[in-house]
Amino acid sequence: MKRYIPVLAYHSLNPERFPNKLAVSPELFRKHMLWIRQSKCQVIDLETCVKNAWREGLFEHKVAMTFDDGYEDNYQYAFPVLKEYGFAAAFFVTAADIGKKGFMTWDMLREMAAVPGIEVGSHALEHKPLSDIPESEAWTSLVASKKILEENLGRKIRAICYPFGSFNEKVLEMARSAGYVYGCAASCVHDRKFLGNPYLLRRIKISDSSSSRLVFRFRLSGFYHFFGHP
Repeated sequence: MKRYIPVLAYHSLNPERFPNKLAVSPELFRKHMLWIRQSKCQVIDLETCVKNAWREGLFEHKVAMTFDDGYEDNYQYAFPVLKEYGFAAAFFVTAADIGKKGFMTWDMLREMAAVPGIEVGSHALEHKPLSDIPESEAWTSLVASKKILEENLGRKIRAICYPFGSFNEKVLEMARSAGYVYGCAASCVHDRKFLGNPYLLRRIKISDSSSSRLVFRFRLSGFYHFFGHP
C-alpha cells in the first residue's frame, strides 16, 4: 500500500501582519519542527519527493516542506529553525516583490540558497493567477522570473509554484518548456489524471488549525489526502 508523502505548504510566520489562518506564529512553527523531529520523520527535498512520485510505502515516514510568497518573516523565523534541525525546504518567491517592504532581499535569498537542502523556487514574476491572464503574459512571467532568480542567485531554478494555485494544461506545458523540472499546486489536486505529475506536487496547507500535536500528526500521516480537501 502506498501513501502520499505530505508536502507541507507554509506561508507567513507573522500572524500580526496576516491575521488569518494561513499565518502561523514562530512559536507554533518551532513546535511543528520539534514534532517532526520527535516523530522520526525523514525530511526530504522536493526533487527526492518527485522521484518517488510523492508516494511512500506503508512503513516509510517522509515529509517535504515549502514556503510561499517570499515573506521576510520566513527568513527571520523559519530559516534559523530549519538550519538548527538540518531540515530541507523550498522557498517560492515572487521575483517582482524581492526587496520590497515585508519581503526577502537578494542577500537573504543568497544566504539561504547557500545552505544544503534549502531550495529557492519561482512563484512567478508577479503574484497573478497564471491561468487567468493572457498566455503571452503567463509565459513571460514563467520565463522572466526564472531568469531573474538564476542571474541573481547564481544557480539553476528547478521549481515553480503557481500563484493562487492557478494552472491549466497550457500553464503546465509552458512551465515544462520554460525549463522547470517540477512544480507545486496550491493545496489540492483531486483529479486522478494528475497523480504522479511532477509539475503538480499536491500539498497540504499548514495554518493555525494545526496547533495541536494530534492534528499536525494527522497531516504528517500520509493519509490526509484521502479525506476531502486539505
